[in-house]
Amino acid sequence: MAIAIIVWGCGLITYLALFGKPDSLREAIANSVALLVASTVGSFIFGATWDNASERRAEVDTMAVNAGIPPTQQGGATVVQQNNQAPIQEDGP
Repeated sequence: MAIAIIVWGCGLITYLALFGKPDSLREAIANSVALLVASTVGSFIFGATWDNASERRAEVDTMAVNAGIPPTQQGGATVVQQNNQAPIQEDGP
């Protein structure tokens, strides 16, 4: 959907630039569509970056838990570690 918005916006701006009359209404439409395209591109890139970072943190936590190390991240994708080892009991004197 984001790609369709970007293509539609670029097509509309191109149409207004080539065939539109130079008046304030078309200028306002072109500015609004340019802002829509810019915000869509920014959100698309930011969302992809955020998703990759979250996935990477969850993967690191999973590898740490599998290695017996407690996870380093708080919040987000939570990995629960269970302590299945019996407690160490020291013999008294």
